[in-house]
Amino acid sequence: MAEENSLEIFHDVIEASIEFLYDEYKKKYFDLFFLTVDNILAGEVLNDLSDDKKAKLEKIYEPIKNMNLDVESIRKALQAIVLKGFSEQKISNGGITPDTIGMLFAYLISKFEPTKRHIRLFDPLAGVGNLLFTIINHLDLEIDAIACEHNELSVKIMQSLSDMLQTELEIYFQDTRNVNVSNLDYIVCDFDYSNPLDGKYFPYEVILHHVKALNDNGVMMCLIPNDFFSYDKDQKFKKELNEENSMIGLIELPDTFFKNNQKSIILIQRAHIENKKCMMVKLPSFNDSKRFNEALAQIETWFENNINKK
Repeated sequence: MAEENSLEIFHDVIEASIEFLYDEYKKKYFDLFFLTVDNILAGEVLNDLSDDKKAKLEKIYEPIKNMNLDVESIRKALQAIVLKGFSEQKISNGGITPDTIGMLFAYLISKFEPTKRHIRLFDPLAGVGNLLFTIINHLDLEIDAIACEHNELSVKIMQSLSDMLQTELEIYFQDTRNVNVSNLDYIVCDFDYSNPLDGKYFPYEVILHHVKALNDNGVMMCLIPNDFFSYDKDQKFKKELNEENSMIGLIELPDTFFKNNQKSIILIQRAHIENKKCMMVKLPSFNDSKRFNEALAQIETWFENNINKK
């Protein structure tokens, strides 16, 4: 209960700061968010204000100066701020992957990593970084995190979140198809619904470009639209992908996860596996605890028989 109260106080302080700075500068929501983050990180008011106004702003920050809030609670509070910012500036929030998906990705990575080693993790379509940050916060691993995003505002938000969460993050600000990283253990990605353009389907391009950066037996986890395979009419994508990789899993997500367009999770491993057994699971609603636990047991059994087999 105390944790929830602290989270609410943290959120309210940032909101109060943004409102105070708006009265002074009349700038856009995220410009004021960035000013607020700079002040909090500096531990003082950096803005060019009168002494009286500085004192008022410092008083706003006072409740969080010695607050001991865990990093996941900070992420949740900041996510609510970011969502409000998108609403205020009339920007689609499609780039924010739901927390539940990040937690599910973290769970899957933990099943591949029973020995708790150091890993390199990359999100080629990071948005504001919520998927990456959620995964990092739910894994007990040393992680080198890398992100790519082409939208300037999203990159600025992601950097601010990274600073506030004290999470080291290497960010590439460019078209993901022009980024070349290497020695990756995991790639995580959330694809929006899209249609082919000039005969090219963007998710296929991204997967084929980045899967090559995986180390041997590395894994790519993608949140894909349920019409994902319908664009591979000549099987060209599947043929090229299977040359050096294997599809090892497909998890269909509950209908309740998404309002309109349903999605699934595809697992691709950087290995050519003969006679592989692909994990095929349909997750029921989280509210149906019996059936959901049965689905999780299916996943656990697949990992025992195919990944962590002695």
